[in-house]
Amino acid sequence: MIKNIIISKYGESNYTKIIFFIKGTLISIFLYIISDYTPIRIFTAEAVKGGINIFGIEKSLIVDNKFVAVGNYEISKRCIGLASGAIFTALFVLSSLSLLKKIIYLSLFLIILLFLNILRLIVTIYLFEEGYSWLIAHDILAYTLGIGFSFLVLIKINPYIPLFK
Repeated sequence: MIKNIIISKYGESNYTKIIFFIKGTLISIFLYIISDYTPIRIFTAEAVKGGINIFGIEKSLIVDNKFVAVGNYEISKRCIGLASGAIFTALFVLSSLSLLKKIIYLSLFLIILLFLNILRLIVTIYLFEEGYSWLIAHDILAYTLGIGFSFLVLIKINPYIPLFK
């Protein structure tokens, strides 16, 4: 019933896009919520701690329930790009790519996203410890890398996403 109303009002192709949008949103929210129950932030914090040690910065690893930090720097879900990871995972899963390409591209995307965010966190902490402002050390670096990488991925998978057709 609802399907027929939407199709009659907006057309079949727009119905497909609406359903894609709803599915993608639900998958993204689900993945983002369950990420609290994975060790990804601890893994990231350990890698960041090791990375800043190379620059002579000693910070302790703090893990307390859902709170993870390297010294006084909290490693939040936003810090490691889990929202982007959840959104792009939904896009890859719902795309028209073959299963093998979905697995390969999604795996590469998530590995690169994690690596870039670990590198970004190391550089951020180093710059902040060297006296740079939070705006320069964190915000500019985070937004440039995050948005730039996201656009590159979107350009690559755009033809396979029904929402963009």
